[in-house]
Amino acid sequence: MANAGSIANIVAASVGGFALLLLIISVGTTTWADDGNGDTVGLFRRCYGSNTTVATVGFEPGCYSYNQVTQGGLSVFGLLLLAFGVITTILYIFLNREVILLGSLVLFYFSSMFVMAAYATWGVYSRDPSTYLFPLNTTGNSFSYTSLGASYNLCVAAHYFLWTALTALAFGVGYIYGQGQDTSGH
Repeated sequence: MANAGSIANIVAASVGGFALLLLIISVGTTTWADDGNGDTVGLFRRCYGSNTTVATVGFEPGCYSYNQVTQGGLSVFGLLLLAFGVITTILYIFLNREVILLGSLVLFYFSSMFVMAAYATWGVYSRDPSTYLFPLNTTGNSFSYTSLGASYNLCVAAHYFLWTALTALAFGVGYIYGQGQDTSGH
């Protein structure tokens, strides 16, 4: 029968895997900012909706490369740390080496810091006039204002699930290390 520490580690790997899925979708989609008319801004692309014409904004409808270096880098690095954290947690479940479990805890923690930094800095960036008033037409006027989109919200949700996984993992680590002490507390 599995002990509470093992169950907590399985929960952490499962919830962490779900957070990883949400984060992959968040990073890969282009609706971090959305004007509600088909014009969106993502971490790596800007998309102009079908109501956009070359005469109004200088671009054909469609998506164009546009990298948000800070938020994109933070998100991708957090995603990679989370992926390695989930993998090391699963490895611990099968190999039962405590150093792997501690490494997993560190990976989850730093992943959460990078993911949180990505969406926190996006909040500041989203208030920049070039994003907030996206798309600007050739005369400098905006058709509408953007709001935070679904991809941004998925990143925030991934962070909440990541902290849930981190909490379960910390419980598992505490339980496993607590069992290693003798009855005198040493």
